Amino acid sequence: MLFMPKTATVPTDLQPYFDKGIQAYTQGSYEYAIDLLTLVVKHAPDATEARRYLRLAIQKRFTDQPPSPLSHLGLSLLTLPVRCFAIVAQLRGDTRSAINLYERLISLDPHSRSLLMRLAMTLTQAGMQDAALQTYEELLAVDPNHLGALRKLARLAMKRGNDAKARQCFERIIKLHPGDLEAQQSLRNLDALGTIKKGFTT
Repeated sequence: MLFMPKTATVPTDLQPYFDKGIQAYTQGSYEYAIDLLTLVVKHAPDATEARRYLRLAIQKRFTDQPPSPLSHLGLSLLTLPVRCFAIVAQLRGDTRSAINLYERLISLDPHSRSLLMRLAMTLTQAGMQDAALQTYEELLAVDPNHLGALRKLARLAMKRGNDAKARQCFERIIKLHPGDLEAQQSLRNLDALGTIKKGFTT
């Protein structure tokens, strides 16, 4: 029997869908897993574990059935109105609608840097910082040199006290742009903070 961990951010009424989604994923039923996990994420957008498995299922489907360049272009044109609706919802502060729309678009184009970036920013705007961190990291898995994602992930990591992650991002920024003043100053701040923390532990 497959063990299904209780996930704090998955509401009790959605836990059965989460469990079945994980089971479907492990059995290779990616479409079914996507349907179930999309339902969970739609109603609980801060459910990071559900989103993680949803992304994995989408990636598997995308790998198994990659679209042709022509169909990808056609899909981009067809979904342009949805993208516009998502941006408008985000700007109006309707983060829940924007998140759901971005999730729908990403399910069709999981490697879209712009969609992942907008989703991460909207999750941050909605106060769902764990989900935002997860999405920035997903974007950096697609494009390790994405300066905007590196910068926002570093700032968010610092805010949450994850100094190691922040340092990793700022060092990457310095490697890409040696003269970046914000990254240089932030690394100095992290060094000073590390010295202070050591003083408390000695």
